[in-house]
Amino acid sequence: KLVTLFHDTVHEINSRDYSPEQLDAWAPPHPDIRKWRERFKESKTFVAVSDGKIVGFGNLENDRQDIGMLYVHKDHQGQGAATLLLNRLEDFLRKKGVATTHVEASITARSFFEQKGYSWVSDNRKLLNGKEFLNFKLEKRLAFDEGAKVPEPIKNDKMEKPEKHKKEKSPKEKKKFSWRDLFVNKAFDLLIVIAGVTIAFQLNNLKNEGDAKKLERFYLENMTADLDKDIDNIQTISRALEANRLSVHVVLPMLDRPEPPADTLAMVITDIMAFETFRGHSDTYTSLLTGNGLSGLSDPALRNQISDYYKRYDAIHRFEQVYTEVVYQLLNHFNPYVDLARKKMVDGSVLKMVQSRNMLLVAEAQLNNGTEDYVEMLSKARALRDAVSARLAKP
Repeated sequence: KLVTLFHDTVHEINSRDYSPEQLDAWAPPHPDIRKWRERFKESKTFVAVSDGKIVGFGNLENDRQDIGMLYVHKDHQGQGAATLLLNRLEDFLRKKGVATTHVEASITARSFFEQKGYSWVSDNRKLLNGKEFLNFKLEKRLAFDEGAKVPEPIKNDKMEKPEKHKKEKSPKEKKKFSWRDLFVNKAFDLLIVIAGVTIAFQLNNLKNEGDAKKLERFYLENMTADLDKDIDNIQTISRALEANRLSVHVVLPMLDRPEPPADTLAMVITDIMAFETFRGHSDTYTSLLTGNGLSGLSDPALRNQISDYYKRYDAIHRFEQVYTEVVYQLLNHFNPYVDLARKKMVDGSVLKMVQSRNMLLVAEAQLNNGTEDYVEMLSKARALRDAVSARLAKP
């Protein structure tokens, strides 16, 4: 039901800002249900229900720190469901201790998020199923002032309606706007967890105590969590890059055959155009820098190791910038000859072009570089993780 709602909403609501081809790439007519299940499993998802019918859903992704999806049924737009969902997502983030959240907003959704306090960070062009999309990276600070009242824990039954819906309405209107509370669905791991006070508030208490050892331990414990997330992300991306590199390496000799396997090549070409970007978890490191906490760490060797590791972010970002340009060139060259959505070759003449071979050779070279960068990054992440753990083990 959620996938159907997503498809119908994209094709109806977002059609004012995106072409039919982009909409089909964004919400294909035949979705991969397995991938959707994995996406929901790895995220925190809230669902809005009215009169027993699902009318919207929203989720948190990127280690449940950023707004991932927020969709409301095309027939229930403008009735407050999106606001209710967003408020519930933000409440969860605050209780988890997330100070700033981000969202990639479509052209259609940008104004909604800006009305809710999100600010523009950058324009974002991305490829999805062979089609280029423009959306916007937005962010919003969620941290409370020290004197602010932390909201009450989310209840599991009814949720109070927005202020604008509190006045007395006719029975018909009451039925239309009688939103049931966002419910917990175990199938999608929607159990609400209260995370407690924010990291910033904890940090302030430690600074006030003036306890250098406790402050150092606080930083290192949080950095351990950051490194665990980095390691997991690096491993996932590294495996995908290596698989793409091997695929290109295998298919290049096939171009010399009298009749190259067209659809096999089309599948490889399509796959190497999609790659996951690295989103580093450097909140603790940033706090160390802005608060002059790095110089306060007692082990100078560990300080240097921390700085060295986070400098590796630059190498990864450089690779992503270069490879993104390669992907755009691949797209421009192969798009007239390959059905990227179906991963099928529609005109095999492209396989005889010298430029096709040259572009695949460039892609292979960049994938080699990217794989090496990620291998080194993973090694440094694990080494730093071990060093931090060893320091925490000392009394």
